[in-house]
Amino acid sequence: MNNPNPAAIEKTGDFFELSLTSEQINNKRTAVRYIRNDITAQIDITGFFNSSTLRPVDLLDISSKGAAIKCSKPISLKKKIILNLLSEGKTIFKISAKFVYNNQSTQNYGLKFDQFNNKLGDFLVSSEHDLVFK
Repeated sequence: MNNPNPAAIEKTGDFFELSLTSEQINNKRTAVRYIRNDITAQIDITGFFNSSTLRPVDLLDISSKGAAIKCSKPISLKKKIILNLLSEGKTIFKISAKFVYNNQSTQNYGLKFDQFNNKLGDFLVSSEHDLVFK
């Protein structure tokens, strides 16, 4: 049966059949992603001799497991960084992460946190008034 919505669930007897596109099947980002306009982000890249470079980035979405960002300067995959999240000018989280995805043409990057950050997840849910999920 052709369904205009590829992720729609259709009932067939006592079973449910879920149709997913190949892009949805290959999506490894399983946590709920939040879109937050009230949080700003910057990445802290440690270079040679422990020199540190802070770069502002656009936070596209975030979860307790990772984040999607946009950065105007190219960054290599597997590069380890610290993601600084700021709210109202104050640093609220510093999270160790590494780059696991990049799209140079759109300047979009994917970050995977070194460990799950349940405190961040709790903060994202409790501090958001108009929840936007992706």
